[in-house]
Amino acid sequence: MPWQSTSYVLLLFLSALVASIWAGYGIVSVPRERRNRTVTTFVVLCLSAAVWAVTYGIQLASTGLEAKLFAYRVLHVGGAATPSAWLAFALAYSGRGDRLTPIVVTALTAIPAVVVVLLVANPYSLVLVDAELVTIGSLTRLETTLGPAYQAHLAFSYVAVVGGAGLVVDHALRSGGRIRRQAALLIVGATVPLALNVFEVLSLPPFGTTAVNLTPVSISLSTACFGVAVFRYRLLDLTPIASRVVLSEMDDGVVVVDAGGTIVDVNPAAEAVVGDRTTAIGASISARLPEYDRLETEAGASVLVTRDGTDGERFLRLSQSPLRRNSETYGRVVLIGDVTTIEEQRRALEERNERLDAFAGIVSHDLRNPLSVIGGYADLASETNDPEHFEVIGDTVDRMTEFLEDLLQLSRRGEVVTVVEPVRLRAILETVETDIADDDLTVVVDDAVDETSVLADPARLRQVLDNVLRNARDHADGPVTVAAGRLSDGFYLADDGPGIPESERESVFDVGFTTRGSGTGLGLAIVRDVVEAHGWSIEVVEGGEGGARFEITGVEFGEAGTAEEPTGSPVDSS
Repeated sequence: MPWQSTSYVLLLFLSALVASIWAGYGIVSVPRERRNRTVTTFVVLCLSAAVWAVTYGIQLASTGLEAKLFAYRVLHVGGAATPSAWLAFALAYSGRGDRLTPIVVTALTAIPAVVVVLLVANPYSLVLVDAELVTIGSLTRLETTLGPAYQAHLAFSYVAVVGGAGLVVDHALRSGGRIRRQAALLIVGATVPLALNVFEVLSLPPFGTTAVNLTPVSISLSTACFGVAVFRYRLLDLTPIASRVVLSEMDDGVVVVDAGGTIVDVNPAAEAVVGDRTTAIGASISARLPEYDRLETEAGASVLVTRDGTDGERFLRLSQSPLRRNSETYGRVVLIGDVTTIEEQRRALEERNERLDAFAGIVSHDLRNPLSVIGGYADLASETNDPEHFEVIGDTVDRMTEFLEDLLQLSRRGEVVTVVEPVRLRAILETVETDIADDDLTVVVDDAVDETSVLADPARLRQVLDNVLRNARDHADGPVTVAAGRLSDGFYLADDGPGIPESERESVFDVGFTTRGSGTGLGLAIVRDVVEAHGWSIEVVEGGEGGARFEITGVEFGEAGTAEEPTGSPVDSS
Protein backbone atom coordinates (compact mmCIF):
# COMPACT_ATOMS: atom_id res chain seq x y z
CA MET A 1 0.00 0.00 0.00
CA PRO A 2 1.47 3.38 -1.02
CA TRP A 3 2.20 5.92 1.74
CA GLN A 4 2.61 9.68 1.72
CA SER A 5 5.20 11.30 3.94
CA THR A 6 4.33 14.28 6.18
CA SER A 7 5.54 15.61 9.49
CA TYR A 8 1.97 15.49 10.81
CA VAL A 9 2.05 11.68 10.72
CA LEU A 10 5.15 11.62 12.89
CA LEU A 11 3.52 14.08 15.30
CA LEU A 12 0.41 11.91 15.55
CA PHE A 13 2.43 8.73 16.18
CA LEU A 14 4.45 10.55 18.82
CA SER A 15 1.24 11.75 20.49
CA ALA A 16 -0.11 8.20 20.48
CA LEU A 17 3.11 6.97 22.08
CA VAL A 18 2.91 9.63 24.83
CA ALA A 19 -0.70 8.76 25.62
CA SER A 20 0.09 5.03 25.65
CA ILE A 21 3.02 5.54 28.03
CA TRP A 22 0.81 7.42 30.49
CA ALA A 23 -1.86 4.73 30.26
CA GLY A 24 0.72 2.01 30.94
CA TYR A 25 2.27 4.02 33.75
CA GLY A 26 -1.16 4.46 35.36
CA ILE A 27 -1.80 0.71 35.20
CA VAL A 28 1.63 -0.30 36.50
CA SER A 29 2.18 2.36 39.18
CA VAL A 30 -1.20 2.09 40.89
CA PRO A 31 -2.00 -1.31 42.46
CA ARG A 32 -5.35 -2.81 41.53
CA GLU A 33 -6.73 -2.45 45.06
CA ARG A 34 -6.01 1.30 45.01
CA ARG A 35 -7.44 2.10 41.59
CA ASN A 36 -10.37 4.41 42.05
CA ARG A 37 -12.67 5.94 39.43
CA THR A 38 -10.24 8.76 38.73
CA VAL A 39 -7.33 6.46 37.92
CA THR A 40 -9.52 4.14 35.83
CA THR A 41 -11.04 6.93 33.74
CA PHE A 42 -7.57 8.50 33.31
CA VAL A 43 -6.25 5.24 31.83
CA VAL A 44 -9.29 4.91 29.52
CA LEU A 45 -8.84 8.53 28.37
CA CYS A 46 -5.15 7.89 27.57
CA LEU A 47 -5.93 4.69 25.63
CA SER A 48 -8.73 6.27 23.60
CA ALA A 49 -6.50 9.24 22.75
CA ALA A 50 -3.71 6.86 21.72
CA VAL A 51 -6.01 4.84 19.42
CA TRP A 52 -7.41 8.04 17.90
CA ALA A 53 -3.97 9.52 17.24
CA VAL A 54 -2.33 6.40 15.77
CA THR A 55 -5.27 5.48 13.50
CA TYR A 56 -5.61 9.07 12.34
CA GLY A 57 -1.89 9.00 11.51
CA ILE A 58 -2.44 5.84 9.46
CA GLN A 59 -5.39 7.39 7.67
CA LEU A 60 -3.39 10.50 6.92
CA ALA A 61 -0.39 8.48 5.67
CA SER A 62 -2.42 6.25 3.31
CA THR A 63 -3.26 7.46 -0.21
CA GLY A 64 -6.05 5.18 -1.46
CA LEU A 65 -9.73 5.94 -0.83
CA GLU A 66 -10.56 2.48 0.50
CA ALA A 67 -7.60 2.50 2.89
CA LYS A 68 -8.47 5.95 4.15
CA LEU A 69 -12.13 5.00 4.65
CA PHE A 70 -11.12 1.87 6.58
CA ALA A 71 -8.77 3.84 8.82
CA TYR A 72 -11.44 6.55 9.18
CA ARG A 73 -13.89 3.99 10.58
CA VAL A 74 -11.29 2.44 12.92
CA LEU A 75 -10.09 5.79 14.31
CA HIS A 76 -13.59 6.41 15.66
CA VAL A 77 -13.05 3.56 18.14
CA GLY A 78 -10.79 6.03 19.90
CA GLY A 79 -12.12 9.30 18.54
CA ALA A 80 -15.76 8.65 19.49
CA ALA A 81 -14.78 7.24 22.89
CA THR A 82 -12.54 10.18 23.85
CA PRO A 83 -15.35 12.69 24.68
CA SER A 84 -17.08 10.12 26.90
CA ALA A 85 -13.78 9.21 28.60
CA TRP A 86 -12.97 12.90 29.06
CA LEU A 87 -16.33 13.62 30.71
CA ALA A 88 -16.02 10.57 32.96
CA PHE A 89 -12.51 11.59 34.03
CA ALA A 90 -13.66 15.16 34.76
CA LEU A 91 -16.55 13.90 36.90
CA ALA A 92 -14.31 11.53 38.84
CA TYR A 93 -11.46 14.00 39.34
CA SER A 94 -13.68 16.89 40.45
CA GLY A 95 -15.18 14.81 43.26
CA ARG A 96 -18.37 13.82 41.43
CA GLY A 97 -17.43 10.18 40.87
CA ASP A 98 -20.60 9.04 42.60
CA ARG A 99 -22.50 10.25 39.53
CA LEU A 100 -20.79 7.59 37.42
CA THR A 101 -23.56 5.12 38.14
CA PRO A 102 -23.88 1.92 36.06
CA ILE A 103 -26.57 3.61 33.95
CA VAL A 104 -24.33 6.64 33.22
CA VAL A 105 -21.31 4.45 32.43
CA THR A 106 -23.42 2.30 30.11
CA ALA A 107 -24.72 5.39 28.29
CA LEU A 108 -21.21 6.87 27.91
CA THR A 109 -19.98 3.53 26.54
CA ALA A 110 -22.95 3.00 24.24
CA ILE A 111 -22.61 6.35 22.44
CA PRO A 112 -19.20 5.66 20.79
CA ALA A 113 -20.17 2.03 20.18
CA VAL A 114 -23.28 3.11 18.24
CA VAL A 115 -21.23 5.62 16.24
CA VAL A 116 -18.72 2.94 15.18
CA VAL A 117 -21.48 0.48 14.21
CA LEU A 118 -23.31 3.12 12.18
CA LEU A 119 -20.05 4.09 10.47
CA VAL A 120 -19.55 0.49 9.33
CA ALA A 121 -23.17 -0.12 8.25
CA ASN A 122 -24.05 3.50 7.34
CA PRO A 123 -27.77 2.84 6.75
CA TYR A 124 -29.54 5.53 4.73
CA SER A 125 -26.30 7.55 4.85
CA LEU A 126 -27.10 8.55 8.44
CA VAL A 127 -23.43 8.93 9.32
CA LEU A 128 -21.48 9.38 6.11
CA VAL A 129 -23.17 10.97 3.09
CA ASP A 130 -20.14 11.19 0.80
CA ALA A 131 -16.35 10.78 0.87
CA GLU A 132 -13.72 11.81 -1.65
CA LEU A 133 -9.99 12.41 -1.93
CA VAL A 134 -8.74 15.98 -2.11
CA THR A 135 -5.14 16.95 -2.84
CA ILE A 136 -3.81 20.03 -1.06
CA GLY A 137 -0.26 20.73 -2.10
CA SER A 138 1.58 17.43 -1.80
CA LEU A 139 -0.89 16.00 0.72
CA THR A 140 -3.86 13.86 -0.24
CA ARG A 141 -6.58 13.97 2.39
CA LEU A 142 -10.04 12.54 2.89
CA GLU A 143 -12.96 14.95 2.63
CA THR A 144 -16.27 13.73 4.08
CA THR A 145 -19.84 14.92 4.05
CA LEU A 146 -21.41 14.00 7.38
CA GLY A 147 -24.94 12.76 7.97
CA PRO A 148 -27.42 13.75 10.71
CA ALA A 149 -26.41 10.93 13.10
CA TYR A 150 -22.79 12.06 12.96
CA GLN A 151 -23.83 15.67 13.50
CA ALA A 152 -25.69 14.58 16.64
CA HIS A 153 -22.55 12.81 17.83
CA LEU A 154 -20.51 15.97 17.21
CA ALA A 155 -23.00 17.97 19.30
CA PHE A 156 -22.65 15.49 22.17
CA SER A 157 -18.85 15.58 21.84
CA TYR A 158 -18.70 19.35 22.18
CA VAL A 159 -21.02 19.30 25.18
CA ALA A 160 -18.87 16.61 26.81
CA VAL A 161 -15.62 18.47 26.06
CA VAL A 162 -16.93 21.83 27.29
CA GLY A 163 -18.62 20.32 30.37
CA GLY A 164 -15.55 18.28 31.32
CA ALA A 165 -13.25 21.27 30.85
CA GLY A 166 -15.54 23.40 33.03
CA LEU A 167 -15.53 20.79 35.81
CA VAL A 168 -11.74 20.43 35.82
CA VAL A 169 -11.04 24.17 35.63
CA ASP A 170 -13.57 24.89 38.40
CA HIS A 171 -11.98 22.25 40.62
CA ALA A 172 -8.48 23.58 39.91
CA LEU A 173 -9.46 27.15 40.72
CA ARG A 174 -11.24 26.11 43.92
CA SER A 175 -8.08 24.37 45.07
CA GLY A 176 -6.59 27.84 45.53
CA GLY A 177 -2.98 28.38 46.54
CA ARG A 178 -2.52 24.85 47.85
CA ILE A 179 -1.68 23.39 44.43
CA ARG A 180 -0.78 26.27 42.13
CA ARG A 181 1.44 24.20 39.83
CA GLN A 182 -1.08 21.41 39.66
CA ALA A 183 -3.87 23.89 38.95
CA ALA A 184 -1.91 25.32 36.01
CA LEU A 185 -1.40 21.85 34.51
CA LEU A 186 -5.07 20.99 34.97
CA ILE A 187 -6.26 24.20 33.34
CA VAL A 188 -3.90 23.76 30.37
CA GLY A 189 -4.93 20.14 29.93
CA ALA A 190 -8.62 21.07 30.02
CA THR A 191 -8.60 24.15 27.79
CA VAL A 192 -6.14 23.24 24.98
CA PRO A 193 -8.38 20.61 23.29
CA LEU A 194 -11.35 22.92 23.60
CA ALA A 195 -9.44 25.85 22.08
CA LEU A 196 -8.14 23.75 19.16
CA ASN A 197 -11.66 22.54 18.43
CA VAL A 198 -12.87 26.14 18.29
CA PHE A 199 -10.07 26.99 15.82
CA GLU A 200 -10.95 23.89 13.76
CA VAL A 201 -14.69 24.55 13.60
CA LEU A 202 -14.36 28.27 12.83
CA SER A 203 -11.34 27.78 10.51
CA LEU A 204 -9.37 30.37 12.46
CA PRO A 205 -5.62 30.73 11.82
CA PRO A 206 -3.15 29.41 12.57
CA PHE A 207 -4.53 26.01 13.62
CA GLY A 208 -7.92 26.11 11.91
CA THR A 209 -6.46 26.58 8.42
CA THR A 210 -4.18 23.54 8.39
CA ALA A 211 -4.99 20.44 6.35
CA VAL A 212 -4.81 18.25 9.45
CA ASN A 213 -7.10 18.01 12.51
CA LEU A 214 -4.82 18.56 15.51
CA THR A 215 -7.44 17.56 18.11
CA PRO A 216 -5.89 14.08 18.71
CA VAL A 217 -2.53 15.77 19.32
CA SER A 218 -4.09 18.19 21.81
CA ILE A 219 -5.82 15.33 23.65
CA SER A 220 -2.47 13.56 23.98
CA LEU A 221 -0.97 16.79 25.30
CA SER A 222 -3.80 16.89 27.85
CA THR A 223 -3.04 13.35 29.00
CA ALA A 224 0.59 14.39 29.51
CA CYS A 225 -0.47 17.39 31.62
CA PHE A 226 -2.82 15.27 33.67
CA GLY A 227 -0.22 12.54 33.98
CA VAL A 228 2.31 14.94 35.49
CA ALA A 229 -0.34 16.33 37.84
CA VAL A 230 -1.50 12.85 38.79
CA PHE A 231 1.82 11.17 39.42
CA ARG A 232 4.38 13.97 39.86
CA TYR A 233 2.28 15.84 42.39
CA ARG A 234 0.34 12.74 43.48
CA LEU A 235 -3.04 14.47 43.42
CA LEU A 236 -4.75 11.12 43.10
CA ASP A 237 -2.82 9.44 45.89
CA LEU A 238 -4.74 8.35 48.96
CA THR A 239 -3.06 11.00 51.12
CA PRO A 240 -4.65 14.14 49.59
CA ILE A 241 -7.93 12.33 49.00
CA ALA A 242 -8.02 11.20 52.62
CA SER A 243 -7.03 14.69 53.75
CA ARG A 244 -9.96 16.24 51.91
CA VAL A 245 -12.35 13.66 53.36
CA VAL A 246 -11.02 14.16 56.90
CA LEU A 247 -11.25 17.95 56.63
CA SER A 248 -14.81 17.80 55.34
CA GLU A 249 -15.87 15.46 58.14
CA MET A 250 -14.08 17.25 61.01
CA ASP A 251 -16.20 18.77 63.75
CA ASP A 252 -13.56 21.48 64.27
CA GLY A 253 -13.32 24.32 61.79
CA VAL A 254 -10.20 24.63 59.62
CA VAL A 255 -9.27 27.85 57.82
CA VAL A 256 -6.18 28.06 55.58
CA VAL A 257 -4.73 31.55 55.05
CA ASP A 258 -1.81 32.66 52.91
CA ALA A 259 1.13 34.75 54.06
CA GLY A 260 -0.89 37.93 53.50
CA GLY A 261 -3.77 36.83 55.74
CA THR A 262 -6.16 36.00 52.88
CA ILE A 263 -8.42 32.97 53.24
CA VAL A 264 -7.65 30.33 50.61
CA ASP A 265 -9.67 27.40 51.94
CA VAL A 266 -12.20 26.50 54.63
CA ASN A 267 -13.86 23.25 55.62
CA PRO A 268 -17.63 22.91 56.20
CA ALA A 269 -17.32 23.21 59.99
CA ALA A 270 -15.59 26.59 59.67
CA GLU A 271 -18.36 28.05 57.47
CA ALA A 272 -20.52 28.61 60.55
CA VAL A 273 -17.87 31.04 61.82
CA VAL A 274 -16.31 32.69 58.75
CA GLY A 275 -19.24 32.42 56.34
CA ASP A 276 -20.01 30.45 53.20
CA ARG A 277 -16.95 28.96 51.50
CA THR A 278 -17.54 30.67 48.15
CA THR A 279 -17.64 34.12 49.75
CA ALA A 280 -15.03 33.48 52.45
CA ILE A 281 -12.26 32.43 50.05
CA GLY A 282 -10.40 35.55 48.98
CA ALA A 283 -11.53 37.57 52.00
CA SER A 284 -9.27 38.76 54.80
CA ILE A 285 -9.14 36.46 57.82
CA SER A 286 -9.27 39.50 60.11
CA ALA A 287 -12.51 40.65 58.49
CA ARG A 288 -14.18 37.25 58.78
CA LEU A 289 -12.66 36.35 62.15
CA PRO A 290 -11.69 39.54 64.06
CA GLU A 291 -10.38 37.51 66.99
CA TYR A 292 -7.63 36.12 64.74
CA ASP A 293 -5.47 39.18 65.47
CA ARG A 294 -5.41 38.18 69.13
CA LEU A 295 -3.40 35.09 68.18
CA GLU A 296 -0.59 37.42 67.17
CA THR A 297 -0.75 39.74 70.19
CA GLU A 298 -1.71 37.51 73.13
CA ALA A 299 0.69 35.11 74.75
CA GLY A 300 0.09 31.42 74.28
CA ALA A 301 -0.80 29.21 71.35
CA SER A 302 -4.58 29.73 71.50
CA VAL A 303 -7.26 32.20 72.52
CA LEU A 304 -10.78 31.74 73.84
CA VAL A 305 -13.58 33.44 71.91
CA THR A 306 -17.14 34.01 73.10
CA ARG A 307 -19.94 34.11 70.53
CA ASP A 308 -23.72 34.34 70.80
CA GLY A 309 -25.34 31.28 69.22
CA THR A 310 -28.90 30.20 68.60
CA ASP A 311 -28.75 27.98 71.68
CA GLY A 312 -27.04 30.54 73.90
CA GLU A 313 -23.45 31.49 74.52
CA ARG A 314 -20.80 29.57 72.55
CA PHE A 315 -17.11 29.29 73.37
CA LEU A 316 -14.57 28.81 70.58
CA ARG A 317 -10.86 28.15 70.94
CA LEU A 318 -8.63 29.45 68.15
CA SER A 319 -5.16 28.10 67.46
CA GLN A 320 -2.83 28.36 64.49
CA SER A 321 0.09 26.51 62.95
CA PRO A 322 2.46 27.93 60.30
CA LEU A 323 2.85 26.29 56.89
CA ARG A 324 6.58 26.27 56.19
CA ARG A 325 8.87 24.89 53.53
CA ASN A 326 12.61 25.44 53.53
CA SER A 327 12.33 27.91 56.42
CA GLU A 328 9.87 30.05 54.43
CA THR A 329 6.34 30.57 55.77
CA TYR A 330 3.70 30.27 53.04
CA GLY A 331 0.64 30.64 55.24
CA ARG A 332 -1.11 29.40 58.35
CA VAL A 333 -3.73 26.86 59.34
CA VAL A 334 -6.25 28.19 61.85
CA LEU A 335 -8.16 25.64 63.91
CA ILE A 336 -11.55 26.64 65.37
CA GLY A 337 -12.68 24.27 68.10
CA ASP A 338 -16.08 24.46 69.77
CA VAL A 339 -15.25 24.11 73.47
CA THR A 340 -18.64 25.23 74.78
CA THR A 341 -19.25 22.00 76.68
CA ILE A 342 -15.72 21.96 78.11
CA GLU A 343 -15.88 25.61 79.14
CA GLU A 344 -19.30 25.15 80.77
CA GLN A 345 -17.98 22.14 82.66
CA ARG A 346 -14.91 24.11 83.72
CA ARG A 347 -17.01 26.96 85.01
CA ALA A 348 -19.36 24.56 86.76
CA LEU A 349 -16.34 22.93 88.39
CA GLU A 350 -15.05 26.32 89.50
CA GLU A 351 -18.45 27.14 90.94
CA ARG A 352 -18.55 23.79 92.71
CA ASN A 353 -15.08 24.34 94.12
CA GLU A 354 -16.15 27.77 95.34
CA ARG A 355 -19.19 26.15 96.92
CA LEU A 356 -16.99 23.58 98.63
CA ASP A 357 -14.74 26.34 99.90
CA ALA A 358 -17.82 28.13 101.22
CA PHE A 359 -19.02 24.91 102.84
CA ALA A 360 -15.64 24.38 104.44
CA GLY A 361 -15.61 27.89 105.85
CA ILE A 362 -19.20 27.67 107.08
CA VAL A 363 -18.76 24.24 108.60
CA SER A 364 -15.50 25.15 110.33
CA HIS A 365 -17.00 28.35 111.75
CA ASP A 366 -20.63 27.48 112.43
CA LEU A 367 -20.05 24.01 113.84
CA ARG A 368 -16.97 24.76 115.93
CA ASN A 369 -18.76 27.29 118.14
CA PRO A 370 -21.84 25.10 118.89
CA LEU A 371 -19.59 22.15 119.62
CA SER A 372 -17.61 24.29 122.04
CA VAL A 373 -20.87 25.37 123.70
CA ILE A 374 -22.02 21.75 123.97
CA GLY A 375 -18.65 20.69 125.40
CA GLY A 376 -18.60 23.52 127.95
CA TYR A 377 -22.18 23.02 129.14
CA ALA A 378 -21.72 19.27 129.26
CA ASP A 379 -18.88 19.78 131.71
CA LEU A 380 -21.02 22.18 133.77
CA ALA A 381 -23.95 19.78 133.71
CA SER A 382 -21.80 16.93 134.95
CA GLU A 383 -20.49 19.12 137.77
CA THR A 384 -23.69 20.90 138.83
CA ASN A 385 -26.40 18.65 137.44
CA ASP A 386 -28.34 21.85 136.65
CA PRO A 387 -31.23 21.15 134.17
CA GLU A 388 -30.76 24.58 132.54
CA HIS A 389 -27.40 23.39 131.20
CA PHE A 390 -29.13 20.48 129.45
CA GLU A 391 -31.64 22.89 127.92
CA VAL A 392 -28.79 24.96 126.44
CA ILE A 393 -27.22 21.78 125.08
CA GLY A 394 -30.57 20.75 123.54
CA ASP A 395 -31.11 24.18 121.92
CA THR A 396 -27.59 24.07 120.51
CA VAL A 397 -28.14 20.60 119.08
CA ASP A 398 -31.39 21.82 117.46
CA ARG A 399 -29.55 24.73 115.88
CA MET A 400 -26.85 22.39 114.58
CA THR A 401 -29.53 20.08 113.15
CA GLU A 402 -31.17 23.03 111.36
CA PHE A 403 -27.79 24.09 110.03
CA LEU A 404 -27.01 20.61 108.70
CA GLU A 405 -30.41 20.37 107.02
CA ASP A 406 -29.86 23.70 105.30
CA LEU A 407 -26.37 22.65 104.30
CA LEU A 408 -27.70 19.41 102.81
CA GLN A 409 -30.33 21.27 100.80
CA LEU A 410 -27.76 23.74 99.53
CA SER A 411 -25.40 20.96 98.45
CA ARG A 412 -28.18 19.62 96.21
CA ARG A 413 -28.86 22.90 94.48
CA GLY A 414 -27.38 21.71 91.19
CA GLU A 415 -30.11 19.07 90.89
CA VAL A 416 -33.06 20.82 92.44
CA VAL A 417 -35.81 20.53 89.82
CA THR A 418 -36.84 17.04 88.77
CA VAL A 419 -40.61 16.96 88.11
CA VAL A 420 -42.61 19.96 86.86
CA GLU A 421 -46.38 19.88 87.20
CA PRO A 422 -49.26 22.28 88.04
CA VAL A 423 -49.35 23.09 91.78
CA ARG A 424 -52.06 25.14 93.58
CA LEU A 425 -50.24 28.03 95.23
CA ARG A 426 -52.79 28.50 98.09
CA ALA A 427 -52.74 24.80 98.99
CA ILE A 428 -48.97 24.60 99.13
CA LEU A 429 -48.76 27.78 101.24
CA GLU A 430 -51.23 26.31 103.73
CA THR A 431 -49.22 23.09 103.84
CA VAL A 432 -45.99 24.94 104.58
CA GLU A 433 -47.67 27.07 107.27
CA THR A 434 -48.98 23.90 108.91
CA ASP A 435 -45.54 22.28 108.80
CA ILE A 436 -43.93 25.27 110.50
CA ALA A 437 -46.73 25.32 113.14
CA ASP A 438 -45.66 28.53 114.86
CA ASP A 439 -48.15 30.85 116.55
CA ASP A 440 -45.90 33.83 115.77
CA LEU A 441 -46.34 33.22 112.01
CA THR A 442 -49.52 34.07 110.13
CA VAL A 443 -49.93 33.63 106.36
CA VAL A 444 -52.60 35.69 104.56
CA VAL A 445 -53.37 34.61 100.99
CA ASP A 446 -54.94 37.09 98.56
CA ASP A 447 -58.15 36.04 96.82
CA ALA A 448 -56.39 36.29 93.43
CA VAL A 449 -54.22 33.35 94.48
CA ASP A 450 -57.18 31.02 95.15
CA GLU A 451 -57.32 29.50 91.67
CA THR A 452 -53.67 30.08 90.76
CA SER A 453 -51.67 27.04 89.71
CA VAL A 454 -47.97 27.33 88.89
CA LEU A 455 -45.87 24.88 86.90
CA ALA A 456 -43.20 23.78 89.36
CA ASP A 457 -41.50 20.93 91.14
CA PRO A 458 -43.86 20.58 94.14
CA ALA A 459 -41.18 19.52 96.62
CA ARG A 460 -38.79 22.31 95.63
CA LEU A 461 -41.53 24.95 95.59
CA ARG A 462 -42.38 23.96 99.18
CA GLN A 463 -38.68 24.33 99.94
CA VAL A 464 -38.72 27.91 98.60
CA LEU A 465 -41.86 28.89 100.50
CA ASP A 466 -40.67 27.18 103.70
CA ASN A 467 -37.37 29.08 103.70
CA VAL A 468 -38.98 32.46 102.94
CA LEU A 469 -41.61 32.03 105.69
CA ARG A 470 -39.07 30.84 108.25
CA ASN A 471 -36.79 33.72 107.31
CA ALA A 472 -39.63 36.20 107.97
CA ARG A 473 -40.42 34.57 111.33
CA ASP A 474 -36.81 34.33 112.50
CA HIS A 475 -35.99 37.97 111.71
CA ALA A 476 -39.05 39.45 113.43
CA ASP A 477 -38.97 40.49 117.10
CA GLY A 478 -42.51 39.27 117.61
CA PRO A 479 -45.48 37.91 115.65
CA VAL A 480 -45.19 38.43 111.91
CA THR A 481 -47.70 38.28 109.06
CA VAL A 482 -46.75 37.22 105.54
CA ALA A 483 -49.08 38.23 102.69
CA ALA A 484 -49.06 36.17 99.46
CA GLY A 485 -50.35 37.76 96.27
CA ARG A 486 -50.46 37.38 92.50
CA LEU A 487 -48.28 39.22 89.95
CA SER A 488 -48.83 39.33 86.22
CA ASP A 489 -45.98 36.85 85.67
CA GLY A 490 -45.51 35.39 89.13
CA PHE A 491 -46.31 35.93 92.80
CA TYR A 492 -44.96 37.72 95.88
CA LEU A 493 -44.50 37.12 99.61
CA ALA A 494 -44.47 40.30 101.75
CA ASP A 495 -44.00 40.41 105.51
CA ASP A 496 -44.53 43.21 108.05
CA GLY A 497 -41.25 42.59 109.85
CA PRO A 498 -38.26 44.91 110.16
CA GLY A 499 -37.44 44.66 106.45
CA ILE A 500 -34.09 44.49 104.69
CA PRO A 501 -31.93 47.61 104.14
CA GLU A 502 -31.55 48.51 100.47
CA SER A 503 -27.78 48.14 100.70
CA GLU A 504 -28.16 44.49 101.73
CA ARG A 505 -30.91 43.38 99.32
CA GLU A 506 -28.43 42.02 96.76
CA SER A 507 -26.34 40.23 99.40
CA VAL A 508 -29.15 38.41 101.22
CA PHE A 509 -29.00 35.59 98.63
CA ASP A 510 -25.26 35.00 99.09
CA VAL A 511 -24.09 31.87 100.86
CA GLY A 512 -23.33 32.59 104.51
CA PHE A 513 -24.92 36.06 104.63
CA THR A 514 -27.06 36.54 107.74
CA THR A 515 -28.01 39.36 110.07
CA ARG A 516 -29.08 36.98 112.83
CA GLY A 517 -26.46 35.73 115.24
CA SER A 518 -27.82 32.19 115.24
CA GLY A 519 -28.60 32.11 111.50
CA THR A 520 -26.85 29.79 109.02
CA GLY A 521 -26.88 32.19 106.07
CA LEU A 522 -28.04 29.36 103.80
CA GLY A 523 -31.84 29.67 103.64
CA LEU A 524 -32.14 32.45 101.07
CA ALA A 525 -29.23 31.05 99.06
CA ILE A 526 -31.30 27.88 98.73
CA VAL A 527 -34.31 29.96 97.70
CA ARG A 528 -32.38 31.72 94.92
CA ASP A 529 -30.93 28.50 93.51
CA VAL A 530 -34.26 26.68 93.43
CA VAL A 531 -36.02 29.68 91.86
CA GLU A 532 -33.36 30.01 89.15
CA ALA A 533 -33.41 26.26 88.54
CA HIS A 534 -37.08 26.68 87.56
CA GLY A 535 -36.09 29.41 85.13
CA TRP A 536 -37.63 32.11 87.33
CA SER A 537 -36.17 35.25 88.90
CA ILE A 538 -36.38 36.52 92.48
CA GLU A 539 -35.95 40.05 93.79
CA VAL A 540 -36.35 41.57 97.25
CA VAL A 541 -37.92 45.04 97.58
CA GLU A 542 -39.49 47.07 100.34
CA GLY A 543 -42.95 45.85 101.33
CA GLY A 544 -46.05 47.96 101.81
CA GLU A 545 -45.86 47.53 105.61
CA GLY A 546 -42.17 48.45 105.66
CA GLY A 547 -41.08 44.82 105.76
CA ALA A 548 -39.44 42.70 103.06
CA ARG A 549 -41.24 41.74 99.88
CA PHE A 550 -39.91 38.84 97.78
CA GLU A 551 -41.13 38.95 94.15
CA ILE A 552 -40.77 35.78 92.08
CA THR A 553 -41.30 36.41 88.35
CA GLY A 554 -41.03 34.53 85.06
CA VAL A 555 -43.46 31.92 86.39
CA GLU A 556 -45.56 29.88 83.99
CA PHE A 557 -49.10 29.31 85.22
CA GLY A 558 -50.99 26.06 84.78
CA GLU A 559 -54.65 25.45 84.07
CA ALA A 560 -56.87 26.39 87.01
CA GLY A 561 -58.16 23.41 88.93
CA THR A 562 -55.71 20.90 87.43
CA ALA A 563 -53.11 20.92 90.21
CA GLU A 564 -52.90 18.18 92.81
CA GLU A 565 -52.81 18.83 96.52
CA PRO A 566 -49.24 18.83 97.90
CA THR A 567 -48.28 16.17 100.39
CA GLY A 568 -45.35 15.65 102.72
CA SER A 569 -42.97 18.14 104.28
CA PRO A 570 -40.14 20.12 102.69
CA VAL A 571 -37.44 18.23 104.57
CA ASP A 572 -38.90 14.82 103.73
CA SER A 573 -39.22 15.68 100.03
CA SER A 574 -35.65 16.81 99.57
